[in-house]
Amino acid sequence: MNVFSEVYEKSVDMLKTPQLHADWAAIEKGLRELLLPDGPAPGKSAVLDDLRDKLTAAGKKANGSAAKAAGDEIVRVSQSAKPAFQDRAALIKQMKHFYMVTKKGNQSIWVVDQPKSYGEWDFELFDGKSAVDLPALLTQNDEVFGRSNRKMMSDALQLARKWSADTEVKLGGKSAATDAAIRRWFLLEGASDVDVASVRATLLAGFKKITAACNSGQVIFSDRPKLRTSGDYDSTYASVNSRDAMPVIYIYQLFLKTGKRTILGTIPKLWLCALTIVHELSHKLVATEDKRYDDDGLKPSTSFPPAMALVNADSWAYFCGDVLGAVPKAAVKAALS
Repeated sequence: MNVFSEVYEKSVDMLKTPQLHADWAAIEKGLRELLLPDGPAPGKSAVLDDLRDKLTAAGKKANGSAAKAAGDEIVRVSQSAKPAFQDRAALIKQMKHFYMVTKKGNQSIWVVDQPKSYGEWDFELFDGKSAVDLPALLTQNDEVFGRSNRKMMSDALQLARKWSADTEVKLGGKSAATDAAIRRWFLLEGASDVDVASVRATLLAGFKKITAACNSGQVIFSDRPKLRTSGDYDSTYASVNSRDAMPVIYIYQLFLKTGKRTILGTIPKLWLCALTIVHELSHKLVATEDKRYDDDGLKPSTSFPPAMALVNADSWAYFCGDVLGAVPKAAVKAALS
């Protein structure tokens, strides 16, 4: 399995027929109603808390480790005497770490918060494990993100949505300031007004798509265990993948460090998290590429011509923040140097 959509699709497919022990029938019914083919149903999200509460209750009954008792409960409910119990255990464990973080209007924001120790999706990790070996994996609950970071992702998306919508308004009107920003990020010195108008039309069409995605019925932030544990993504903020049918944004440690709260609870660099979301959505919706990043210098030049800038994700993201005055002037200056 490569992306979360594949995990989700397998879960939906499994729930088409009874899978779990009869005393978990209500939970299984709730999961079936939650995991719809086109994405999770926010009105049915309470089953996730019910599932976690049921496992917590099992842990409280134990004389020893609560985590081990909860793991043993997953093995029992998965009916380990029957074939493919590992998949059933993976389904329960996956849902234990699936959260609806925010619901505003018609939009719901979800987070897949895997255990830090997991280097694969649950279905792959549990495959072939015995009923004796599996509990050791099931006791691992220390999550990659945690509650505060899950909330931060939601806050960053809300800010990205405001940015994109406000940028649409700027591009739809006519102002010298917007034209100047278009020239800064996408054109060479001396470009004509016709060039500006052409770029404006391209940007407006793209930001309409980005705003629509930010306003979509569901957005999912997720860990991506194989990439996280590979070490290859230690300098990456986030990523998207074309194989995801749902709007999924994968989050890495650099994004979490950027979105760190102060002792007062504020996030000084929330702007950079929002910029990252615009960057990633431009990849998915406008087919931008990573031609250059901010520390490479984004000012159009002979070595970074306008045609390249116009398909560069960081150029879109910084333009969005700059035209609204939402990115610190020092950051704009550094990116254009």
